[in-house]
Amino acid sequence: MHKMLAIAALLALCDAAWAADGADRSKLSYEENAIINDACATALKQGVGSFNSCVAKQIASLHDHPTPDRSGLSPSRNRAIARTCSYLISEGIAPYNDCLRKAMAAPAPPGKQAIEDELAPNFGKVFTEDDTDEPPPTRVATVKLLPPRATLSHRPDHIGQKALSAAELFKRVQRSVFIVLASRSVSDARDRDIMQGSAVAVSEHLLLTNCHVVMDRPLIKLVHEGRRAKAKLVAADDDTDRCVIKTDIVLTPIGGVRTLDSLAVGERVFAIGAPLSLELTLSEGLVSGIRREPARNLVQTSAPLSPGSSGGGLFDERGNLVGITTLASINGAQNLNFAIAAGDWWR
Repeated sequence: MHKMLAIAALLALCDAAWAADGADRSKLSYEENAIINDACATALKQGVGSFNSCVAKQIASLHDHPTPDRSGLSPSRNRAIARTCSYLISEGIAPYNDCLRKAMAAPAPPGKQAIEDELAPNFGKVFTEDDTDEPPPTRVATVKLLPPRATLSHRPDHIGQKALSAAELFKRVQRSVFIVLASRSVSDARDRDIMQGSAVAVSEHLLLTNCHVVMDRPLIKLVHEGRRAKAKLVAADDDTDRCVIKTDIVLTPIGGVRTLDSLAVGERVFAIGAPLSLELTLSEGLVSGIRREPARNLVQTSAPLSPGSSGGGLFDERGNLVGITTLASINGAQNLNFAIAAGDWWR
């Protein structure tokens, strides 16, 4: 505990020194900033001036030792290279980047390709191919955002009444569920620092998702069966994990949203999202509980969820949106998955 508190205090001091040093670090990636803070942590003990001088030297060294673009690497290869060079982080950005570049130039070790590399697309290129010259956007945390209900129009009310087969339901709603990719900047995307989740279209230009997917990551992309589009965060209630994003392309929204009061434990439901980046994955389960909380309402479900499902849709057997999938089973728990009640976005 004392060690954790010491680390937290050091990071706070680094942030304070960063704010006072006058050096422009806005164009650096999150990883580059973290490495510079780590390399200059010892200098901070000698005072803010020593820390600032160290930071300036680290930034200057990037000119001759730029961070290599790792967006084209597979996830497993990227992790392996980062592990290989991690011992150099405290030495500074130049030796670390030189190590990355050398490791990337070496042939990949023989062995069976990781299953995630076979199935998951390389999302780093979604940012670097489309936005190479785009400047780092402003952090969303500095922008005052409206609550979701102030941005959304009327709640979709074309409630389906006919029970559908799983195949029929998927065909009806698949065009409304998207992969969401969010990064702090193109530089972060090159470092493969990308958050992946899902989103559900509820109007021709608006989608519901979870804030933990898009908050403080203002470079947002939508992906649907190979097609890409830009999006931006337009409404947020971070405390309850309810966010709304907007795109200029025309979407196909879902037809109806069920209210929480109309749900019953035991109803058959289907989750559609992108668990582990596997686009438009369908899973089936039941409403296994309804959890009312002061800040938000949760629909507990036995429909399987995984990382990447966040922001996806939980639908009843008639194709109506029941909730936005949010939380998969935690360690030690079995099949306890949750969605935020979809109607909460309009309250």
